[in-house]
Amino acid sequence: METHNSQEIRLDKDGNKVEKHPKQDFQVERLAFFSDAVFAIAITLLVVEFKIPRITGDTTYNDALQQLWDLKYLFAATLFSFLFIASYWINHHLLFKYIHNYNNKLTYINMLVLLPIIFFPFTTAFFAESLNSSLMENGKFQNIFLLGFRLFMINNFFAALTCYILYWYAMVKHKELSFTMPTKEKMKFRTNILFVVFTFFIAIILSFLNLSFINNMFIIDFVLWGGIIILVIIKRKQKKRLAEEEKLKCIEKRE
Repeated sequence: METHNSQEIRLDKDGNKVEKHPKQDFQVERLAFFSDAVFAIAITLLVVEFKIPRITGDTTYNDALQQLWDLKYLFAATLFSFLFIASYWINHHLLFKYIHNYNNKLTYINMLVLLPIIFFPFTTAFFAESLNSSLMENGKFQNIFLLGFRLFMINNFFAALTCYILYWYAMVKHKELSFTMPTKEKMKFRTNILFVVFTFFIAIILSFLNLSFINNMFIIDFVLWGGIIILVIIKRKQKKRLAEEEKLKCIEKRE
């Protein structure tokens, strides 16, 4: 591929020089801007489910406080969804930092990335509501909670998976569509995304096991927290490896 300074000439996947279309950068920016709008709308719609406490002439301070307290599950689910959507947007933003060209397949894949994003307001509200309604009917608690949990996990699984597919298509299969991503950023991106993909996939599978509710949730919690610990260990090893590589490069330059 040509360097960043040679912006008018690119190399296709066969190594042939191709001229840059006059509107190429603009079209790539349109993909990014459209995606940003979808992420922004999805993250904003999370708050739509919050209902303002109903205040009347007979409403007391404690009544209003109780109505706010009743929103605790929705608030927690919304906070988690906000963090997840933000992380997916950051990864998407990182990819478009290096993507400089596009084709029809990349456009379709980018649209596929946005599909699970638009479902976050729904799965978030359903997950929170399943907790509220389940607590009112203790006999149905397990099934209703697991249904909301599964939908929320499936939503996150596909959001992370489609983001990785976009990376693989633009950075691995069709390298002519993007500039080379630095090794440090590439390792960080792949580690974070694949961690989410595999962790949520395992959690989803475990949620369907024919175990007691308590044992089921204990195993899922163990997998999630265990995965986080493993992620921290992997990142530390990667950081140490990159530091050693930088040290070797400095020594080679001196020699």
